[in-house]
Amino acid sequence: MLPFKVELYLVNNFKYLGFSEPMALAMVEALKVNPYPNPRVGALLIDEQGNVKAAANHKQKGSNHAEINILDQVQVEETDTLYVTLEPCFHSDTSPSCATEIINQGVKNIVIGDIDLDIRTHGKSVSLLKDIHYLLKIGMSKNDYITNDASDSRYITNEISLSIVHYLRATADCIVIGKNTLLNDDPKLNVRIPGINNIEHNPEPIIMWGGSTENIESAMKKYPTFTFLSSMPSRENNTYCDTSSLSDVEEYFLERKFRNIFIEGGKGILGSFLRDHKIDSIYEFKSNLNIENGIHIGHNYRAEIDKNYHMNNKYQLLDNLLTTYTRN
Repeated sequence: MLPFKVELYLVNNFKYLGFSEPMALAMVEALKVNPYPNPRVGALLIDEQGNVKAAANHKQKGSNHAEINILDQVQVEETDTLYVTLEPCFHSDTSPSCATEIINQGVKNIVIGDIDLDIRTHGKSVSLLKDIHYLLKIGMSKNDYITNDASDSRYITNEISLSIVHYLRATADCIVIGKNTLLNDDPKLNVRIPGINNIEHNPEPIIMWGGSTENIESAMKKYPTFTFLSSMPSRENNTYCDTSSLSDVEEYFLERKFRNIFIEGGKGILGSFLRDHKIDSIYEFKSNLNIENGIHIGHNYRAEIDKNYHMNNKYQLLDNLLTTYTRN
């Protein structure tokens, strides 16, 4: 521990260099130990009035990082602010991911002193912590139909594609579909991976029902574990939300602490998220079959892809083709 006078001297000097007092205090925490070969990292949690709730550092290689030590000390309130001298680690190969744990603990406000140069983290945690990530999955025929009126099957793609979708679902906080997809497909919206029966967390199923009240009562009863977003007053498993405004929908996601949003359908839902430039990543599963009658994805989908996204990879999955895109 540094003597109090030395701590005060260092804090004042850091403030003279333009650092806020909370960040200066976090920097002093970092200087108290030397976890070589790991970098010195300090963290500080303050409440809404600026009072210090907890301070911590990363003591030595192999021990908890400063952020984890903070979260182990106190209960975080939504109005608290976490100051950390170095970008929280993104990776989880040698320690728990601090960025993920910060999100899981409901930290809403974070100030980061510097970007971590470690390639496993470098900028990734900043992106994760500051934004919601929207991932779109779409299955379609060779000629861009997303439903097939000539078949009773709700699936257009093959078993390999469907299994990959469940792995994607497992990374999400919630799965979002529209009213028509719910009524037509009767989906489970859970994670089903053969051989893995101990999945404790399933993403929250979210139904963007919209302004219509027709059939919603029966749907709410049939799917009691699904959350409906509609124009009806909030009660039971329905939450009032103006789904015509994606800013209102996003506010709902943030209130629920949802960061990874998985958009599955249908055409209207994915179209609205694309038009508002919300989608960060796209997984497009395409079969090698043509469909004559059904719902076509529309030309706007391809136009949005060409204008605002770049292709990452293509994978041949037997008779299906998976193409992945990332927003420019």
